[in-house]
Amino acid sequence: MENSHPLVTVFMISYNQQDYIIEALENVLDQEVDFTYKVILSDDCSTDNTQQVVDDFLENHPKKDLVTFIKQEKNLGWMPNFIFTLQKCQESGAKYIAMCEGDDFWTNKHKLQKQIDLLEQNPEIVLACHRYKELYNDGSLKEFPYFRKDFFNGDHSFKFDQKDFEEFMRIQTMTIVFKTSSLDLSLRKNYKYYCDTHIKHHILDHGPGIYTKDFDAVYRIHGNNVFMSLDQRKKTKFSYDVYKDLIRNGYEGYRNLLNTAMRERITNELKNNKRNILDPYYRNIIWEQFTNTKSFPQLLKYIVKGTFN
Repeated sequence: MENSHPLVTVFMISYNQQDYIIEALENVLDQEVDFTYKVILSDDCSTDNTQQVVDDFLENHPKKDLVTFIKQEKNLGWMPNFIFTLQKCQESGAKYIAMCEGDDFWTNKHKLQKQIDLLEQNPEIVLACHRYKELYNDGSLKEFPYFRKDFFNGDHSFKFDQKDFEEFMRIQTMTIVFKTSSLDLSLRKNYKYYCDTHIKHHILDHGPGIYTKDFDAVYRIHGNNVFMSLDQRKKTKFSYDVYKDLIRNGYEGYRNLLNTAMRERITNELKNNKRNILDPYYRNIIWEQFTNTKSFPQLLKYIVKGTFN
């Protein structure tokens, strides 16, 4: 009997993305592939017209049967909806899960085929990803060549392991396809700030990833996505807390990223306030940075800056 499971299930989530969701969904459905795939899109009880524009788009679309559109009855929050949707993708029985959040989009009709070919031809690989571009409100695009360019060593791709991810950590969600068997969402009970970084980290428990030079997706920078809409203090603290979370669980490779995130927090405070040394928040974060680094010169520098800026 023919296997009724798709080879790939595409993970999609949305929340108040009426202006972006159709571009994301259209580019997923426009993929040219020689295998079966499905799409699971979970909308987190949007308060704008996201659900209606998706319904209208799918109503007469020739591939509408590929899409399972879930409308949450109450707002779960970004990460709970993220996990909910990943669980649904697992339950689909697909061998692979591809990812594209509702405000990002793919730019190549062969993206999925290329990545699945890589994974099928290299069974030891558990995750495929690629470079991406960021799109800003003014219409400008910026290329992000992560990892470091020299990692490619003149080739179209390079393989990387968990240690590389810990040190360089720039894999955007909409570039990823991974083996469903490498996803263990039960690990979230070990963490306080569990998010997509933890998920990517633990996928690499099961084997290496492969990173290609392709610019086949765009990450949209705007005020409506959940992370970018956080105020600067909350946003920089969230990144710090994620790395701290992983370090507490024994992954010391995130130490440099932790310190970088704290420097960003301190720089943000110095940029936005005067006489920071009078602010308990500033004093607390420079002391915490000292406890992380044990660097007296750095602490002194931040005290001086916070006093005379």
